Amino acid sequence: MPPEAPKSGGLQIGGKLIARNTAINLAGRIAPLLVAVAAMPYVVHHLGPDQLGLLSLAWIVVGYFAVFDLGIGPATTKFVAEYLGRGETERLPELVWTAVISQASLGVVAGLVLAAVTPFLVDRLLKIPAPLHPQAHLVFLILAFSLPLTLAAGSLAGVLAASQRFDLINAVGVPSSALNYLLPVGALALGLGLPAIVLFLVIARAVALAASFLLCRKLYPALSARPRFRRELVGPILRFGGWVTVSGTISPALTYFDQLLIGSLISVAAVGFYTPAYTIAAKAGILLGSLSITLFPAFSLSAGRQDNDWTRKTLIQSLKFLTILGGLAAALLALLARPLLTLWLGARFAARGATPLQILAVGVLLNSLAAVAGSVSWAAGRTDLPAKFHIAELPVHVAVTWLLVTRLGLPGAALAWTLRAGLDFFLLTAAACRLTRTPARVLASRGLGPSIASIAGLALGLYAARESVHAAVAEAGLASLLGGTFLLVSWRYALNTEERCQIRTWLRTAR
Repeated sequence: MPPEAPKSGGLQIGGKLIARNTAINLAGRIAPLLVAVAAMPYVVHHLGPDQLGLLSLAWIVVGYFAVFDLGIGPATTKFVAEYLGRGETERLPELVWTAVISQASLGVVAGLVLAAVTPFLVDRLLKIPAPLHPQAHLVFLILAFSLPLTLAAGSLAGVLAASQRFDLINAVGVPSSALNYLLPVGALALGLGLPAIVLFLVIARAVALAASFLLCRKLYPALSARPRFRRELVGPILRFGGWVTVSGTISPALTYFDQLLIGSLISVAAVGFYTPAYTIAAKAGILLGSLSITLFPAFSLSAGRQDNDWTRKTLIQSLKFLTILGGLAAALLALLARPLLTLWLGARFAARGATPLQILAVGVLLNSLAAVAGSVSWAAGRTDLPAKFHIAELPVHVAVTWLLVTRLGLPGAALAWTLRAGLDFFLLTAAACRLTRTPARVLASRGLGPSIASIAGLALGLYAARESVHAAVAEAGLASLLGGTFLLVSWRYALNTEERCQIRTWLRTAR
């Protein structure tokens, strides 16, 4: 686990707390994932590819409009973490209320813009079947109404994250995420359509927002006072969030351009076939991201104390641990892609989605590693670096995605997404090494080198197993044996003595 931070007053953060928060985040993501696995077949069967594709595209558009956040959510996390690290809790109410009010106001603007462009999106840009146009208009308008709630939730989540209260974040997030899958099941069982499903989801988000506020107020009773908006705080928040906004503007295009292009060049039904594979990969990425979520506030606190040694050591160890565990998960996901989709949604979806899922399994690992490295840049106040990288990546990604989708179809879209994630990982890791004054050879020898070698051996072993063994039970048994051997080899050769002792200590503490 990451090393313990020095004791210097204010909020303390160390390896045990990061490990605990990572475990909480992991559990908080597994529970909704299990709900999704159970609920999605029913939803897919009753909605069909066209309506499922419409719902997916609608959420993508809403995700893009989250750019109106202007980076206030991450800025709230950083500044609250710095205040807590210095013990300046009396400054929190003005900062938090300024952030929440600003985000809600921007959400209103975003909602109005989305409502205004809905006719263009539905009638011209997206290839939505004509019979679905009335539903599509209503769905987009409902989601436009939800944007103030979505954006305001970012600041409140930032307060809890900066306070290292990921237990409270998950107390709200787990039920809210589970409802994203249970509410569609309930609505479809009652014979309701897609607009009703979306309306129920928006109401659930409003309830989650209220719960987050109550938890923040319980944590910091001073928030119960009359809201105070401090104009002079807007400048520092926006200066930090400016480049975050640039990155946030481009990031949805980098993340979702493959699906938008599928909807434009092939059909909305093709998006419906691609979405389950992407959903599985994205959920795996969320699980792997359980570590990176905890690191940004921790790195922010460390940056405020100018403790570069702790940041450097934590970065190396975090990349190493995530490569080992995430690589194992990605390799097994690639191996089991076809049977997993067959059991979950049927042979029709497996035939179209298995190859994209295998490719995306690699991409989500690279994307998760990039998030760890990127959190160092954000915590150091260099939000310009990820944004500049995204600016450089965008034209390349658009061209590559267009080329691969037109030539390879759905597998081409997945390959383009994975290549972009790999480039992002390389650039952000190089930036993190420079900011923490970590030589590349140190990262290679102490962190990624042995871990990547172990993953390569595992991948070759799993490929050989799939080619030589055709019985499902035997294949699963051999995969389990190879996975266990991989963990033992990684424990012996990829981890050093200090890291093995830290993991033993954490496991004893967890019990």
